[in-house]
Amino acid sequence: MNNFSWMNHPAMKNIDARKLAILVELANEAEGKSQDKVLPLLMTANAKLKSMNLTFTKEENDLLVDILTKDMSPADRQKVEMIKKMAKSPRS
Repeated sequence: MNNFSWMNHPAMKNIDARKLAILVELANEAEGKSQDKVLPLLMTANAKLKSMNLTFTKEENDLLVDILTKDMSPADRQKVEMIKKMAKSPRS
C-alpha cells in the first residue's frame, strides 16, 4: 500500500491536476521497485508530461526523486543521486 504523505508537501499545494495524476500513477507503479525498474517509469511519465506541454518544477522534481527512491536500497539511492548530479552538470 502506497504512502501518499508526500501529497502534503508544499510543492503539491498548487500543482496542476494533470501533473498530480501522473505523479500518483508513477508513485503507484514505482512502489517497491529497484532503480533499474523505476527509470523507465520516470521516462514514460516525462513523455506523458511533454505530450501535454507540461514540465515539473525543480521542487516537484526533487519531490519526485524522494518518492521514487524511498523504497530503494542505499546503493540504488546513491546511483540516483549520481545520475542527478551528472544531469545537472554543464555540457561541453
